[in-house]
Amino acid sequence: MKKYLFLTGILFLLCTKLHAQELNIVSFQRLDRDLLARTQERLDLNEEPCAIVRVSIPDSKDYTFEGNIIGEVGYRPGEAIIYMTSGSRNITIKSDRFGSLKYDFSERLEKQVVYKLTLKLIQSESNKTRTLVMPVASIGSTSSYGAMIGVVKKWGAYAKAKYNFKSLTTEGECDDLGMTNGNQAWFTGNSESTRLAVTGGLLYRAALPFYLYAGGGFGYKKLGWENSDGIWLENIDQSFNGFEAELGCIFRMKNFAISAGVQSNSFKYYEANLGIGLMF
Repeated sequence: MKKYLFLTGILFLLCTKLHAQELNIVSFQRLDRDLLARTQERLDLNEEPCAIVRVSIPDSKDYTFEGNIIGEVGYRPGEAIIYMTSGSRNITIKSDRFGSLKYDFSERLEKQVVYKLTLKLIQSESNKTRTLVMPVASIGSTSSYGAMIGVVKKWGAYAKAKYNFKSLTTEGECDDLGMTNGNQAWFTGNSESTRLAVTGGLLYRAALPFYLYAGGGFGYKKLGWENSDGIWLENIDQSFNGFEAELGCIFRMKNFAISAGVQSNSFKYYEANLGIGLMF
């Protein structure tokens, strides 16, 4: 457990956040004390005074506007000054980076009145690139601990490594019946095992907040028995070395994530995987 918590702390310090953004309307309000529409009047095609919509957004020159707009849009730092005909009901805001947003005013625009429309860039839940950082643990005949990291939008990728932090040196082999070189061996009852697995594969956002993962890699699980002479023998019936395959799912709750899956070595040794971590 201490090793698991240590890995959690290290991984949380190393994690970074990647994200996509989209436009969002923060507020729309009437500015009765703003006299700009009177002091710098502009007439529409019917010779009627216009209303003004002041659009507040960083990097305002990166945006274009569509609607009942009269004349050129005036750009200031963090703001666009837009003259519109009285009675206008909406405006469309466009950006090469963030797409298009149509906003319906909460009231019809009145002539010689100034309005302020405030926009903000927010993280898009449906178009966000998320980073997964998750300590994991296996449940099987040999427990192991490790970490899973990944990046996913709709599709993504992950990498995972697990180890039980034990080494095992053997000087011979035996089977489940205790036979070694055709002879019956006697054992003390002591056993040790070591487990290592390194895998990677695909992450897929199935339907928010559920994700699926599937992958493969290499690993081993080695079991040793101690004989009556104090010599460790590898139990070849319960030791496996080769291809690792795994499949699982992840459930995200805001920035926290829980995973569950199954993993196999050579499709002979199976274990369950559990994880709790962060998904930004």
